[in-house]
Amino acid sequence: MLYIGNSINYLSLEGLPWIIFAWIGLVFFRSLATLIHELGHLLGAFFLTIEEIILRVGQSSKSWKRKTGRVYWELSLLSGREGFTGYEKDNISKLRLFIIIALGPLGSLLMSLISAWIIFSTPLPTWVEVPLVSWFCANSLAFFRSILPFKLKPTQSFPDGPPSDGLELMRIVFGKHKQ
Repeated sequence: MLYIGNSINYLSLEGLPWIIFAWIGLVFFRSLATLIHELGHLLGAFFLTIEEIILRVGQSSKSWKRKTGRVYWELSLLSGREGFTGYEKDNISKLRLFIIIALGPLGSLLMSLISAWIIFSTPLPTWVEVPLVSWFCANSLAFFRSILPFKLKPTQSFPDGPPSDGLELMRIVFGKHKQ
């Protein structure tokens, strides 16, 4: 039976291994979801600024580092919730800054919607459906974590906690953004 996923009760002993697999997938996909989010910022910064851009995912102390063109990459699978895209903010308009900041959550939202559409519109075998649900959850968490307006958990790079994208967008709209 190829499409057994439609007949499994995930909230039973039969479904418990799949739930555990989904949680493991969520942890694994967290770094990739952060990368997708930061690539949204990178795309905007690449086209709307002229200076160098830094894209960091995970801990910078233990990361793969490379420079291509004007983009400096720092990627690590450790601490996958941490993400940062740095670019020159002083000489760009508020509209450009708003677009760059908004493209991160938009990337996360699009990945969530695409994976949800695949999950609900296509009969999938369980071994495909479960990792796809993990991917959906990782991107949805990245979206909600970024769009809600508050300060995030402090990190080495931001000891006071970085502002979420939602908080930065609110500051731009209400004229309280620090240049």
